[in-house]
Amino acid sequence: MNGYTKHLKQQYSRKTFSRKVAYVKYNFGKELIKCVIKEGSILEIGPGMGECVAYANELGINLIDVVDNDKDIVNYLVKKYKIRKSYVLDVNKISNQLTGKYDIILMIQVLEHVQVEAAVRMIKLLYSKLNIDGELMVVVPNANNPLGIVERYGDIQHTTSFTEQSLKDLITQSQINGYDLIIRGYEIPPYNLINIIRIIFQKILHVILLLLMVINGGTYFKTMTPNITMVVKKVR
Repeated sequence: MNGYTKHLKQQYSRKTFSRKVAYVKYNFGKELIKCVIKEGSILEIGPGMGECVAYANELGINLIDVVDNDKDIVNYLVKKYKIRKSYVLDVNKISNQLTGKYDIILMIQVLEHVQVEAAVRMIKLLYSKLNIDGELMVVVPNANNPLGIVERYGDIQHTTSFTEQSLKDLITQSQINGYDLIIRGYEIPPYNLINIIRIIFQKILHVILLLLMVINGGTYFKTMTPNITMVVKKVR
């Protein structure tokens, strides 16, 4: 096991893992349940320690493929969860190694590790791997929020962060066609009292930040969560 894998596992206490699963459930539960109903398939790029895979397995989804550039991570996930196929690939260089079609493709906290030019190519490729009505779901640090600088620079491997507009620009530059685009916050799940208190104070902070941006007279956006979600649905 290499140093990065050990570091990643040390970061994932049982409590941390449960918290991350709760975020996946709250933010993507509806889409994943639809995947259960249609017996669909999922591809996850950069699966971390398997929080999304764990929740998908819990729902009964076993048609799950994963991609990571760390062989140890992939081996760990394959042993622990029900995974159909795994790939050890550099996310900057994903190309035709992916041969399947998917109903959901997930990238949570991955695209900020990728250079912009590679991100454009990746979006175009992954979109081509969606079935009709399939969804590409991406979570990235939100530069709309000034406090998002913590998300941007908290990891030396991050190369960029995104705003609502730059995500739209990314889709435009990828030159894909026939899609619906939704950009929304990556929200705190209101599953306990502490989180409800966090949500209340976060909303107050976001109003203050929004007012400051309006007063400053510059460009401002409504989505203020530290991380932002982009959902691209293939409609034809």
